[in-house]
Amino acid sequence: MLIHLIRHTTPQIDSGICYGQTDLDLADSFMQEKDVVLSKILPQYDVVYTSPLKRCARLAEYVTTEQRVSDPRLMEYNFGDWELLPWNEFKTEEAKTWMNHFVDQAAPNGDSMLSMHKRVDDFWQEVIHQPHASIAIVTHSGVQRLIHGYILETPMTHLFRLQLEFGAIVEVNSDAKTGLMTVKHL
Repeated sequence: MLIHLIRHTTPQIDSGICYGQTDLDLADSFMQEKDVVLSKILPQYDVVYTSPLKRCARLAEYVTTEQRVSDPRLMEYNFGDWELLPWNEFKTEEAKTWMNHFVDQAAPNGDSMLSMHKRVDDFWQEVIHQPHASIAIVTHSGVQRLIHGYILETPMTHLFRLQLEFGAIVEVNSDAKTGLMTVKHL
């Protein structure tokens, strides 16, 4: 099975702002960025899964398929009370403690990396056992990192070493017979 993990294009928000699950519109450059993404992927997929957030759902509308599925398990990390705050304001003791323990400690009223991992892994295990030849998943960098980390057995504490620009595409080839998965970046 061929799987393309596609990160959404540039959101309409200033850089340096923590936005996780905030449902943002897309930047004015969307149509150009969308065309670049579409030039790198298949002309059609058996199924397209998307995060319900606008920045993913809008891009997913342009990915050709006969079956499109919106799945909340594909949403980005929930930063809870810290959504829409500038990252440079994360100087409180609570924020520093969270940054050192983000894997198992939740953001206030938000996710921990472990809780996000559980929902993403539930989705991933369901998808990789389906009989499709090609799947596109339009989602967020956090979800892409977790799936990438699952395949390469990377500790969650190291996932932010993987930088994924807006519109990044990770290609996964999964062999149902051997269980072998290979990853490359398009």
